[in-house]
Amino acid sequence: MPPLAVVTGANVGIGFHVAGQLAAKGYHVILGCRNHARADEALARLCTLCGTEARLEFSFLDLSSFDSVQQFAAELLSSCKSLDLLVCNAGLNAASAPQEPNEQLTLDGVDLIYQTNFLSHLLLIFLLLPLLKAVRGRVISTSSVMHRAASTDKFQLVDQERTPYVSLYGLSKLAQILMGTALHRRYGEEVSFHCFNPGGVASDIWRDYPVWKRRLLSLVLLSPASAAETLVATCLCEEGRAPSRPRYWNGYIGAGRHVFFEYWSPLRAGKTLVPSQPSYDACSDELADKVWRQSAAILREKAGLMLNE
Repeated sequence: MPPLAVVTGANVGIGFHVAGQLAAKGYHVILGCRNHARADEALARLCTLCGTEARLEFSFLDLSSFDSVQQFAAELLSSCKSLDLLVCNAGLNAASAPQEPNEQLTLDGVDLIYQTNFLSHLLLIFLLLPLLKAVRGRVISTSSVMHRAASTDKFQLVDQERTPYVSLYGLSKLAQILMGTALHRRYGEEVSFHCFNPGGVASDIWRDYPVWKRRLLSLVLLSPASAAETLVATCLCEEGRAPSRPRYWNGYIGAGRHVFFEYWSPLRAGKTLVPSQPSYDACSDELADKVWRQSAAILREKAGLMLNE
């Protein structure tokens, strides 16, 4: 049996190319997406790029719904014995999320960005741990340098409407890195947990920006295919195997030398692994425990998942 990978948000952008590159390396790849039409289109394109013999399939996953995450995981648990890679890539930014007070929260009562980018992925990790443990699997989360701008005071806002609107994008990315630490403490002997900051990428996350801005971004930022090449390198590298401590890798050369190059550099990382140190808050064990307890309480209340806080 070929190794198995799940890639969320794999119908567009970085996730699309990650799915294709993993399939080209012999992985059976499951695209976890919420848009059937776009997923079908992505599958057709990937089969053209990778060959019809590539093992690719679509499974519905709406990260704005804990029920959807649980259904996705249940189907996987019933049909698979192991999972080599879980790439938590799907995400929203402030430009692609509604800001009206009555639309900020999901039906689960959590901020849409925070749930999509972080909490639903965390739930998915918990549910798929048995499959990941079976083969000492790896979890890679697509993070962002914007975690550095997040204020920890905003953790109290994750289930509240805000007027005026305050985006929790950076906070969701900070939470990802913190959970890498918390998860490693509990499960790190059997599963590894890492984050990848692609830096500036001309990806689908900018889809709601004006056309002229998107064209400009495509000229100066990394292409999704280039960012995916580096992300795939983090998926396969030897130093990422369990029980490796959590790493924070980057899409641009120079990121380990100066924070600016976590945003942008004239040199892309390609297959080169470029580690750097995340923010002071992201390295806080105390804050990691606090966010773990908060997340466990939310998932217990909203998703019925019993976790030891």
